Amino acid sequence: MPDYRNDKITVCYDPEICILTGDCVYALPSVFDVSKKPWVNVNGASPEDIAAQVKKCPSGALSYALARKTE
Repeated sequence: MPDYRNDKITVCYDPEICILTGDCVYALPSVFDVSKKPWVNVNGASPEDIAAQVKKCPSGALSYALARKTE
């Protein structure tokens, strides 16, 4: 399962269960762009905005994990 990460968020994608509705692409094109490789740009929006969109994935093909803050 491919994952895309930076120091704030990791987005995982399971192509086996994706139903290709395009919700992610239409709602957050700065992050999800199938014309680019890689198609997920975790630097394209805030981690909070990415997480909010991932939660809306109708198939559950997208998931995320926020990095833990260390102090």
